Amino acid sequence: MWSFPLGQHEGVAMIRDRLLPALRESEPAPLAFLITEQAPNTFPGLPVRVGENGAVLLFSYPDESAHRRHLDEAAARSHVRDAILPGLARLQTAAPRRLRLAPTGRSLLT
Repeated sequence: MWSFPLGQHEGVAMIRDRLLPALRESEPAPLAFLITEQAPNTFPGLPVRVGENGAVLLFSYPDESAHRRHLDEAAARSHVRDAILPGLARLQTAAPRRLRLAPTGRSLLT
């Protein structure tokens, strides 16, 4: 997840318009690109985080080595390494957070 200042849309646009297409050049393609909803929460029963401006990319990998290989391939592209990632670093309010989710024994199909 990348975090950007409230009201600043350049970071989200850079991910959508430049990073996402670069990541689609190798497998796997992103499953989803999510951004923070800025509208007021009109359903108080739904817990939401307010006052944030973030973007998330979701991927699915068969294993850790496939994940690492995909990141390495993307970072090896000069336009990603030299322009997109430094541009995001200048725009974000905190270092990006990377969460890796793995199925539990109960969630695996047998």
